[in-house]
Amino acid sequence: MISRLHVAIVSSFLLATTTAHALEAGDNFAAVGVAGISTSLAATSLNYSGNVVLSGPTLVSGPLPISSANASGSSTIALILGHMFTDHFALVLDMGYPPKTSLYMTQPILTRGASTQIASVDLWSPMVVGRYYFLDKSSNFRPYLGAGATYSRFQNLTLTSAGQSLAPNGASLDSSIGWVASMGFNYDFTNTRYFLTGSLTYTQTRTTMRVNNLADPAPTGPAATTPIRMTNAIGFFGFGCRF
Repeated sequence: MISRLHVAIVSSFLLATTTAHALEAGDNFAAVGVAGISTSLAATSLNYSGNVVLSGPTLVSGPLPISSANASGSSTIALILGHMFTDHFALVLDMGYPPKTSLYMTQPILTRGASTQIASVDLWSPMVVGRYYFLDKSSNFRPYLGAGATYSRFQNLTLTSAGQSLAPNGASLDSSIGWVASMGFNYDFTNTRYFLTGSLTYTQTRTTMRVNNLADPAPTGPAATTPIRMTNAIGFFGFGCRF
């Protein structure tokens, strides 16, 4: 009798611990965690008309070639808010505290061929992403793929001394919209509303850096533009709750 009772208790416990309560249709969820961001830039030239006076002074006409451009990595706290429209499809808003990124450039005249920091900027880049979750909703572990769009806004652009030589009258970066591709997973804790989540996300946007140069013969202008392609690889790991 005791043996049967023990077996029944153990069997009930095992059944309970193997029943997952994962995300399903109608659920809202939120997750918070740490995002590590690796940023790469592509820029070929500073385009302008007229003659530009660089430090030296050096008088240059025509486009100013850029050998390379890059950016420092950064990390930030990120928040994800989402809604499950079906057992497999969710729409999420992914945003984080704007991290500060350093911008570097290699230019034959201005930096003498060396990679030099020209500015730092805060990047605000929320994303709207559709996710498709694989496996059944009863699975503890559920991988997903996602795709969507991001809006990049650059704030608090601060030029270094090298950057001021390139842009003595200031510079700015245009806001832009780009694409997002992601893959990740959720791991649900059994019989709770909580889960662990991780993802790897790629974003790409095209922006324009606008520079006001010293020029001949006018003391200011003409305005110069530099098309920039920015690619981010974002790794995220966090803790979430459904409600």
